[in-house]
Formats: sequence, structure tokens, C-alpha cells
Amino acid sequence: MINGRYHLHEKLGQGGMGIVHRATDRLTGEAVALKQVFLPVEQLMFSSRPASQTSREVRLALAHEFQTLAGLRHPHIISVLDYGFDTNGQPFFTMSYLEGAKTILEAANGRSAPEKVNLLIQMLEALAYLHRRGILHRDLKPDNVLVVGDTVRVLDFGLAAAKEQATDPVGSWLYMAPEVMLGQPATEASDLYGVGVLAYRLLAGKHPFNIYAEDVIGEILDEEPDWSKLEVEEPLTAVVRTLLAKQPAARYPAANQTIAAFYQALGQPIAQESQAI
Repeated sequence: MINGRYHLHEKLGQGGMGIVHRATDRLTGEAVALKQVFLPVEQLMFSSRPASQTSREVRLALAHEFQTLAGLRHPHIISVLDYGFDTNGQPFFTMSYLEGAKTILEAANGRSAPEKVNLLIQMLEALAYLHRRGILHRDLKPDNVLVVGDTVRVLDFGLAAAKEQATDPVGSWLYMAPEVMLGQPATEASDLYGVGVLAYRLLAGKHPFNIYAEDVIGEILDEEPDWSKLEVEEPLTAVVRTLLAKQPAARYPAANQTIAAFYQALGQPIAQESQAI
């Protein structure tokens, strides 16, 4: 039980920053996904982190960050419903529970190239919304882009674990932009690089680099992916190539321009934003 309100059930997932359980909100009776952040608050990296490192000020800033995330509403972004600190002073937040969700890689299996691009466009619409509000995702990977039916939901945005982000051997660094690996701060362009890695994986069925190579970091920093593995028309390959450019300035300037480029590559008009978006 968390704070007398959330009754925890089975574990849904675990990462460098914490663990996610399915839970029942005793106040509403509804199922939610509850993420407990186990990394010490002092090691958390978030955009409004204060210069002062006192535990109280860091917690206040983190609560403000959660408040910002809880105010986000978009059809392709998981809704943060509640946030707080447990009896041990560790942060937690609750999200909408997505029953039957698949990762974007699992959901793409057996779909046509245009259908796969549609999943990518939904993810980019979520990124455009986040970026307009000054929020970077910083950890785009399959586990953080879920699909229910034909609808994409992006989760785990806005907060990143300072230590784990670059060192998790099976997670984030496989989707991390070269400049971030080299110690530069994350930007909108580095989020778009993560989209490029996912796009390559969806369209080629494999990671753009040999993740089992002895010097996989060197490959990511210096080598080009095998573009022949993308069995799609050249205009679509060109979009993915731009997203995976080594230099941030060579990528698309924003998520909306990337959406437009995907539609153009498919020979389709740009879809009008729905009222919900």
C-alpha cells in the first residue's frame, strides 16, 4: 500500500530509475500504473533542478516538475494522474493503466510500411506537444512508446536518471544521440535521433548499428547504418537518414517538420490535427 491510497499488484516493468506496478486507486476504484522512483532524489536529473542541493529544495522542485507533467494532456501521451512522496520520502507518480499494450516494435510486426510510419507520426505528434512546452523526453526507446490497438502512447517523459541514463547496458544508450554520448546536453534534436533509431528498427527489423560489436559506441559515433536494409522507397529512407545524422544541426529542426517529411515521403497530404490533438 502506498500512502494508504494505492494498493499495489503485479510488477509491470523496471528500469534504472524505478519500478512500475499495476495498482488500484482506492479513492476511485480504478486501475492505474504506479511508478516508484527508487533512485535517491539527489541523483535525479530534471529540468527545474535547483542549484542548491538541500534535500528539501530538490524535493520541492521535483514536486513542481511532477505538477507540470500531470498537467499534460494529449491523445498520444500517457496521462500522469497523481504524484507525491511515500512514507520513506521517495517520489512516486501514477499514470493511466494501458491494458493489452505492446511496445511500438511489437505492434509494428506484420504491418505495412505506411502503417509503421503512421505509428512513428503519432509518436512525433506527442514529441511536438512536449517540445512546445519545453519538455524533452530524453529516453525514447521501445518500452517507452506503447501501442494499444492502433493508438500510440508515449510515456516516461521529462525525468531522467542522471547516472543510469548513459550506463544502462540494455536500455537507453542504444537510442542515445551521438552528441549526448559525448557529454553534450540533450535537445529536441537528440529526441529526434531516438525517433530515427526506432524508425530504422521498424522499417529494417534491426538496430541501425551492430549492437554486438566490440566497439558499438564507436560505430554509433562514426559509422553509417546499412541503408540497403531499409526495404522502402528512397524518399522514406532519406527521412530516416536525416533523423540519424551524426550532427544535430543536420537533422530536422523540429518534430512537426519531421511529420511533414514523412507524409511527403509517403506521397500523402499532411493530416489535419484532430480536435483532441
